[in-house]
Amino acid sequence: MSDSANHQMRIIAQSQDIDELQHVNNIVYLNWVQEVAKEHWKLRATPVVFNTYKWVVVNHNITYKKSVKLGDEVLIKTQVSKEVKGALWGRAVWIFDSANILVAEANTQWCLVDAQSLRPKRITQEIISTFINNG
Repeated sequence: MSDSANHQMRIIAQSQDIDELQHVNNIVYLNWVQEVAKEHWKLRATPVVFNTYKWVVVNHNITYKKSVKLGDEVLIKTQVSKEVKGALWGRAVWIFDSANILVAEANTQWCLVDAQSLRPKRITQEIISTFINNG
């Protein structure tokens, strides 16, 4: 799979991310999963494609392995699936701490929609090539 199928970003846990157990709240991890996917789309899509289509989440499945605390830096990596099904496309996300230890991993499924009507749109080769360059 090409490098365009992958994306990563770094985030530092902020005070608003912390829950009563003094670690990053589970909802924040899901937000990070969505943020890395959005950033990947924004960086890869042309302005026309970006403004014509949007993605909505169909499913998040996340496994938490280790807690992240205030001030910890995490590296979030994502990769689109090789398989596309109609309007649906999967994505894997891995969150690592500064010692490169996996703290959470997620498998998500996204649906491509028309930006105006919000109706599902079949994922075309144009969209696939936004993330996967076969040349």
